[in-house]
Amino acid sequence: MDLKHEKHAVINPGNMCPPFGAVMAFLGIKGSMPLVHGSQGCSTYMRFQLTRHFREPVNIASSSLNESTVVYGGEENLLKALNTVEDQYGPDVIGVLSGCLTETIGDDLELIVKKYRERVSSEIVTVQTPGFKGTHIEGYDTAVYSILRDLTEVGEPGGSINVIPGILSPADTFEIRRIFEEMGAMPLMITDNSESLDEPFTGETFFITENGTDINEIRNAAGSMATISFSENDAGKFLERRYGVNDTVTGLPVGLERTDRLLDRISEISGLEAPPTLMRERGRLIDAMIDSHQYTYGRRVAIFADPAYALSMASAVLEMGMVPSAVFTGASSPDLHRIMALLQERYGFKATVKDKADIFDLELHLRKRPADLLIGNSYCSRVAHKFGIPLFRMGFPVYDRVGAQRIVLAGYRGA
Repeated sequence: MDLKHEKHAVINPGNMCPPFGAVMAFLGIKGSMPLVHGSQGCSTYMRFQLTRHFREPVNIASSSLNESTVVYGGEENLLKALNTVEDQYGPDVIGVLSGCLTETIGDDLELIVKKYRERVSSEIVTVQTPGFKGTHIEGYDTAVYSILRDLTEVGEPGGSINVIPGILSPADTFEIRRIFEEMGAMPLMITDNSESLDEPFTGETFFITENGTDINEIRNAAGSMATISFSENDAGKFLERRYGVNDTVTGLPVGLERTDRLLDRISEISGLEAPPTLMRERGRLIDAMIDSHQYTYGRRVAIFADPAYALSMASAVLEMGMVPSAVFTGASSPDLHRIMALLQERYGFKATVKDKADIFDLELHLRKRPADLLIGNSYCSRVAHKFGIPLFRMGFPVYDRVGAQRIVLAGYRGA
């Protein structure tokens, strides 16, 4: 392709579809079962991608639409699927997600589920996730919003802090939860994949996750002291608008400054001070930066990741004296341009910043402006090999290395 010509199509995508992100939100709820109202291939593809990244068995139900149901409507298939899931698994929550087919033919999820809801003991949450619009990031955010919309109830005020983490590795979710607990604060993770997608081996067989956030905890989210979101989302705004629970967007706590920001916000909400254990971890991070600055200073870094990870990694590498020469994300993110503009003004460097990008956009950039290091998921591996650039794997998916679920970047220890 001529570099002077504008690209009008996605050539090599670096992200997933919205239903995929919604599935990941439900997999962070204890006793939940995602149900994709669409073709069997959709849920099969998601199970495949999740299993090769997390190396965990993942169950995703499907209404298994075919040619005739696409023509005449998929209501009967969805009702049968709900009945099967309830009878076979008895989950606490069933997350019913739309897909490309059902959004195209116009099936009304809420209307169909309403006919079934009174007959089951499971909570049913419907999520509109057209697969042809947006990415897994929008799908995750829509699912978390729908979960809070359908499950949250007005209750007694509590001492917890809602945390809306976004799509993180289980290791990062675990580390963030640990930071809250070290501070003496009670985090309500909405949702929590720290163990549900990194299950310990016990020899027992189960078909729905036995770990994650309990739905009774989610019901009490309206009584929490505040909400901390790591990226802009409708879920935190919903709790603030309907229940008056203040929502603060801190950014994903990766690196020194962003982790400081999280600890400061926890202190403001709870009145608790950071303990010596966390301060020692902070000191070790600074010491590591000093020890390695002669290797990192001035190195050019290209980043391709989800918006929260892309921004946090850009901030972290700047703290190490490196230069994020390219920061790309596959999702739509106005914040990416705004925050990167602030970082460029503050640190005095120039970067190519692009949202709704694909891996081919990254390749075009690297042809013109080579980098010393590439940070991204496994989709970046071919580009890294082509240009002879070391690839630091992070984000989703990482399928060409074992242990992606244990990659921790969050907090002082992760940095």
